Amino acid sequence: MVQYVTARPGPRERLGELYAYRELLLNLTVRDLKLKYKGSILGVAWSLLNPLLQVAIYTAIFSVFLRTVSLPNYWAFVIGGILAWTFFNSTLIAASTSFVRNPSLISKVYFPIETLPISMVLANFVNFLIPLAVMIVVLLAGGLPLGASLVLLPVILLAQLAACVGFALVVSSVTVFLRDVEHFLVIGIQIVFYATPILYPLNANGLPHGAARFLPYLHLNPLSWYLNCYHAVLYYGVWPDPVDLLLTLAFSAAVLVGGFLVFLRLRPALPEAV
Repeated sequence: MVQYVTARPGPRERLGELYAYRELLLNLTVRDLKLKYKGSILGVAWSLLNPLLQVAIYTAIFSVFLRTVSLPNYWAFVIGGILAWTFFNSTLIAASTSFVRNPSLISKVYFPIETLPISMVLANFVNFLIPLAVMIVVLLAGGLPLGASLVLLPVILLAQLAACVGFALVVSSVTVFLRDVEHFLVIGIQIVFYATPILYPLNANGLPHGAARFLPYLHLNPLSWYLNCYHAVLYYGVWPDPVDLLLTLAFSAAVLVGGFLVFLRLRPALPEAV
């Protein structure tokens, strides 16, 4: 078994080491992508079919049958939120077990083990970008009012990517010591789904009478800031609210830094605990 040194490398040394192992990170990302679709007939097409099926179901339920939301081209509103949510959801679930499912690697081989959850995030990010690109083409073909604000889409994407990396580092590290985290995540994510403006706008327009009183509370959900930015750019074709955008960027930076610091704190105990 590899003997680990007692001195703890600082954040700068860890980042330098992670950069030095960037080829390993790339290989792990490719591996995660291949494993996801290994033996699948449709392969990567599932990254497009799965959100499309969800959009069809939610559109039928909320816009046709229940008629709780009245927005033009409601499908276009939902699909942007579903794609962004799927990236967040799949990343946390996959990353939560990235350490506990690789005990031999962590305890017997020395390498930057943070590459394991980060590679999960990057693999899911690729799965997010593929249907997103198709969606933009469909929106343009459907005459949706996409405008100059589309230039901010990469900024929003990178902000969510940074937040997902931070969350992944935390849940993957904590799960080593508390194995129930994986199960609590599944339940918690389902609750957060309905508290996030994925299927409804975070304003009074298009919502049933009386629902507006809950909007101030929903604004407190950090994921609402991301979804507001996505909807502004991909559905309304306007510039995101400056407050939402600034909160999104600040929250992403805080989660990324905080997640990295939590990982560094728990890192020395991970090889034995796993």
